[in-house]
Amino acid sequence: MRLKLKHPYRKVSCKEKDGANWTRTKPCKMIGSIIKSSLALTAISWSSYLINSTAIDNHNTPPPSSNFFEISSRNITSSYEELGEKLPKWATKKINFSIPKEQEICFTHVGKAGGSTLGCSLGFSLHCHDGVSVGGDDASIQTENHTASSLLAKLTTHIFHKDVYNCDDDAGYILFIVRDPVARALSAFNYDKPDEYDFLHSPDWAKRKAHFYSDCPFYQMEDFVQNGLREEGDSPDRCKRWAKKAIQGIDSHDNQSPDHWYFNYQYYLEAIPSDSKILTIRNEHIEQDIRSIENLFECHEQERLALAKAANVGSDQDRSLYLSDESISILCQALCNEIQFYKKILHRAINMSEDQLCESLMELEAKCPHEAIADECLDVIPDISDKLRDNI
Repeated sequence: MRLKLKHPYRKVSCKEKDGANWTRTKPCKMIGSIIKSSLALTAISWSSYLINSTAIDNHNTPPPSSNFFEISSRNITSSYEELGEKLPKWATKKINFSIPKEQEICFTHVGKAGGSTLGCSLGFSLHCHDGVSVGGDDASIQTENHTASSLLAKLTTHIFHKDVYNCDDDAGYILFIVRDPVARALSAFNYDKPDEYDFLHSPDWAKRKAHFYSDCPFYQMEDFVQNGLREEGDSPDRCKRWAKKAIQGIDSHDNQSPDHWYFNYQYYLEAIPSDSKILTIRNEHIEQDIRSIENLFECHEQERLALAKAANVGSDQDRSLYLSDESISILCQALCNEIQFYKKILHRAINMSEDQLCESLMELEAKCPHEAIADECLDVIPDISDKLRDNI
């Protein structure tokens, strides 16, 4: 039976707001789940959306798909390289097209949310073949041929991942890949925990990361929550302070805590222009959301995106995924602000219907009932201006 913790949050009412981006809404359930703002997206059913692909009120409808002029990769300018930095190979695309700026999409790859699978499908190369036997040049040719035919791959010209912000601020759209915050946090914890392979092939990285998991009793995620986040946890105060800062993305322990906790939803959302038009793909409904975006751009059947084989998923296969009910409640409370930023991204997604939004909020509510209906948290939202300045 789940431990009932006290969560004295201010609950969501029918007067929800988020600066200039949210507006007054009604609950999508009696207990207070939020629905899509009428200013952000006129409420339409998913079925009618698929049938009609109609324009969405208060948003510029993307122009219909068209033939783009193909250009060689050497002629493509990179915002990141213009600042004097060399663009990592994984952030480049071998096939690019001359896309009208109002149609250009920047892919915001939030770590441990399914971004590698989507990114590889779009033509980027981060973790595309990790631990997978591929056919060398044949695999590259197959990727090139696929991205050449996919409309979404053509439109998605640049990428934003961690400290590589290779996007133009005037790009037409920002494409987020998101995942339930609790599941993402668990995956990120497992991903950065070094194993024998890491110590053999990346000893410096492994030794640095090992401090987080061994200097404090954080052996598995369940241990991290029970020992580090629980008030009565069996760890020194310094470990509890470290745990709280790490899960909130404000840890400064020389990159010892999980990287994808540091680069969190708050970081990615505050890094992009505040007036960006956001497209969102939910990890839990990835194919459905890809289709909704393609319908928004009037994509032809032969231009549909086919997902690449799952990539970079080892951390969720070989490590402990167990979390007790009590630990889930504690983790939800620690992630409260992160959950609010996750909800903001969902609300701003112009490709999502009211039904889809409510679906995700109800899924979130089943795991984090208090935080799902809160509009502010016990912890003050961190000021990450220094982090943005240091990384963007």
